[in-house]
Amino acid sequence: MIDDSGQWDTIHKKIYQQNQKHSSYADEKEKLFPRGSLIVELGAGTGADVIYFMKKGHSVVALDISEFALKVLGEKAKREGLVKYLVTKKVDFGLHQIPVKDSSVNVVYSRISLNYFGKRQTISLLKDSYRILKTGGYAYISLKSPEDKNEMEYLKNSATVYEPNVYIEGGMLRSRFTKRQIEEMLKIAGISEFEVKPHQESLEGRGGGHHIVLFVNDIVFKKL
Repeated sequence: MIDDSGQWDTIHKKIYQQNQKHSSYADEKEKLFPRGSLIVELGAGTGADVIYFMKKGHSVVALDISEFALKVLGEKAKREGLVKYLVTKKVDFGLHQIPVKDSSVNVVYSRISLNYFGKRQTISLLKDSYRILKTGGYAYISLKSPEDKNEMEYLKNSATVYEPNVYIEGGMLRSRFTKRQIEEMLKIAGISEFEVKPHQESLEGRGGGHHIVLFVNDIVFKKL
């Protein structure tokens, strides 16, 4: 059910904006990163947040399914003189593990990029994120939530229910897990120290016809 690389290339070509600003979520979370962190971003896309992190002195492993998006990111990094801080790799998270060694990174970061999987694969991704963190490292992950009533009304009327709060729409899975569902999945993944908070991310100034507010569940967990 997950879009393949070519489909995601088409999506990114359609929505890409050359001068897109980094997200307010990235701005908020970067303040919590240890200085000079090694970050893995899951679903990095064309890399507005990645560039921001590198400018702040971090190194980033940017993972995405789209070759187009990763190429754009690489070109941006070259223009900014940041190539030495960047590794990119094409990965389909629906089929493969995160291609990073155990206990090797300070931060796992993902902003609304893991909403295309059902419960089982989401648990697997959470578990894999925990695996690659160093002891004391943190994951910061946002997932779209069912708090956006207009979007949920659309999904309920236009999409097919795949499993609770997961829909098939436009040939893709779209998850909108509740806070309680995410907490349950974190426990199943073997993660004990975590926090899940409903959050409204401001999209003002992002352009591209965005709504003003993005409703998400903000997930933070620590590697013990």
